[in-house]
Amino acid sequence: MQSLVNDIIAPYFDKKKEELSLPFVQRSLWKINIWSVHHSEEFCHFCTWMREMHPTIILNYVPGGCTCQFQPCDTGIQCVFKHSLKCSYHADIVQEIVDQFDKGVGHILVEKWLAILCDHSVAWIWDT
Repeated sequence: MQSLVNDIIAPYFDKKKEELSLPFVQRSLWKINIWSVHHSEEFCHFCTWMREMHPTIILNYVPGGCTCQFQPCDTGIQCVFKHSLKCSYHADIVQEIVDQFDKGVGHILVEKWLAILCDHSVAWIWDT
């Protein structure tokens, strides 16, 4: 998470401040979802690190149940995409099992090796 801030988020905010001729001390707002992980002790340490290392970046949470208001792409585009991707994945797995039945395989096996999933994921994304 620290590398995300150091390598992507902070440089982005700094670049925008420069483009807009804003002072370096201008505060920036980073709005994130309020996931359960954001209540963990580890995340509390991250928040402390953020305040010390990047005091101009303010963490702000999207209130629970308000994602559609604050992040419409999450519900309007990404939700539809994720659902379609799951359907594509499911259809592929079902087809793989049906093919094994048709071949008379006694023990049905769905391979979950990373290399195999990577190969299949291209088709899932394409279908999505």
